[in-house]
Amino acid sequence: MMNKKYLIMIATIIIILLAGLIIWTTETPPHQTNSHDSSAHRVAPLPKEAAITLTKNGFSPNQITIKVGSAIRWENKSGSQETVNSDNYPTNQLHRELNFGVFSNNSSVVHTFAKPGTYGYHNQFHPQQHGKVIVVQ
Repeated sequence: MMNKKYLIMIATIIIILLAGLIIWTTETPPHQTNSHDSSAHRVAPLPKEAAITLTKNGFSPNQITIKVGSAIRWENKSGSQETVNSDNYPTNQLHRELNFGVFSNNSSVVHTFAKPGTYGYHNQFHPQQHGKVIVVQ
């Protein structure tokens, strides 16, 4: 009788762990979210979050000031795949945390800034498209 209880308890724990693993592995990566043209599917900004739009003409706004702990959501509305990468072009080494790689049209990438400073970035495909995030206390 006691062994049957333990077997049922162990089976239940295994089922819960497998379900959690399945849910965890199917979530969207932390830095990229997909949103569609429909406003019903648009990802709303979180508190302390500002948006920068990447169009075929560049970043808008191309300079923004936020407080420590705030996030920026770069939204790609360019019509094609683009990037957000740290300055200095082409090595992208000043602020490696801003090297998001390629993200599709109608998707976004998000980064929360934990330290004050000036963070320059650019579009690796079009290095003349650049911007700056100024983070203050």
